[in-house]
Amino acid sequence: MTFLEIRNWIIRTIKETLAIYLFWITLHWISSILYVKYCTVNTFYGFLMTPFLSTMQHCVAFRWVIHHSGQMIQIMWTLLGKWVIERLLFYKLTDYGDNL
Repeated sequence: MTFLEIRNWIIRTIKETLAIYLFWITLHWISSILYVKYCTVNTFYGFLMTPFLSTMQHCVAFRWVIHHSGQMIQIMWTLLGKWVIERLLFYKLTDYGDNL
């Protein structure tokens, strides 16, 4: 592979990763707003209607999206941390060579 091919692959990979991350963040944010708007009415009447509203299909779907998008965001941060730690360890191992 040439330098330009490697550079283009890295740029494409970063763009795709950021797109996926922004997708999950946006989905989580929108679902949270819609859940509050349609499933938890901020009145006494809303309080009385909560047992009925919370079991409606759209509210269940919003909760599912909120839960799973939150998990995906957490997994992505964990993978980023893993990647950084691997790079630091690889740097240390290559820096010292066989003297460990």
